[in-house]
Order: sequence, then structure tokens, then C-alpha cells
Amino acid sequence: AVEGNLFMYHLRQLIGQGWVKKRSDGRYELTATGQLYADKLSLKTFALRAQPKIVTLIACQNQNGEWLFYRRKRQPLMGLCGFPYGKVHEGEKIQASAKRELQEKTGLTAELKHRGDGYIWIYQDGGLVSEVLFHLFAGTNPTGTLKKKTPIGTCFWAKAEKMSGPDFIPSGKDLMELMNTQKDHFFVELTYNL
Repeated sequence: AVEGNLFMYHLRQLIGQGWVKKRSDGRYELTATGQLYADKLSLKTFALRAQPKIVTLIACQNQNGEWLFYRRKRQPLMGLCGFPYGKVHEGEKIQASAKRELQEKTGLTAELKHRGDGYIWIYQDGGLVSEVLFHLFAGTNPTGTLKKKTPIGTCFWAKAEKMSGPDFIPSGKDLMELMNTQKDHFFVELTYNL
């Protein structure tokens, strides 16, 4: 009886946390939250696997040939500049995410075209500091008023040549080159050591 009581105690805890629910036929099953947890769980180590962030990355150019950059005020890569980006929200379409992130981060809207996808790994001092799966959108004909400063970054326009400096995330230059050389949609894996 002790084992049964202990099982019921733990089952009630899982139900209370929203990971398990009782079906109408009296059986129990994982909720969506429970299934997501199980999807991230390694059955070898019983540890949760860290997954890369999924982001939309926006390479937007204005009528003067300048590119929109974003200096990060948060870790990782705090102080470095790159293209504006943001996480795709759960259940959100990537085109909608790109439009939302451009508006939220910069105050601008633009015509967005999905140009490519890929992974970026950035290492610093021998350790992984950033791992992202990105969807790259090219932005043209931007309109609106640029938000120069926000709590998470500073936006500014600059010529592409500036990307070679030490203040820039190294992937930006490579992504710009891919957009210039690849006419079709591309996929790339990029690794950098800072």
C-alpha cells in the first residue's frame, strides 16, 4: 500500500504541475507541456538537452545603401553589432516573426524576403557562448522612425565596409556575402571563435 500511495502522491504532483492529465476513459496521459519536456529529455543521461535558439535575422538596407545594425546591450555578445534579430515565438510563423521583430527592435517596417537559413555557433575562450538556428530575411524599402536606443540595444545605419571591424559579430559579413552571391534560398552552417 505504501508504494501505491507514493505513486499516487507523485501522480498528483505531475497533474498539479500541468504535465499529466486524466482522460475521460480514466487513463492518464502527458499534456502538451509534459510532451515538450519529454521531447527535450535525454533518456541516456536524464538531463534536459539545450536546444539552439530559433531566430529571425533581418538584413535591411536603406535607399542610401546603408545597412541596419544593432549593438547588443545584453549577453551573450554584449557590445557587439550585427543585424537585428529576435526569437521566434511558440506557434508563430517565421515571416510574422521577422515583421514583428523588425518593428519591436527598430520601429521600422520593410518589405521582407526570406533569403536563407542556417546555424551559427560562436565560441569564446574555448566555450560555446551562442548557438542559433536562424531564418535570414532581406529587408528593403524601410519606413517608419528608427528607434535608436532600446533597453536591449542601439540601432544605427552604416555602410557594409564597417562590418570588418572588431565591434561586429563575424557572421554578418559572411551572411551579406551569401545574399550577394546566392540567387536562390541558401542553407549554411557557420562557426566562429572570438
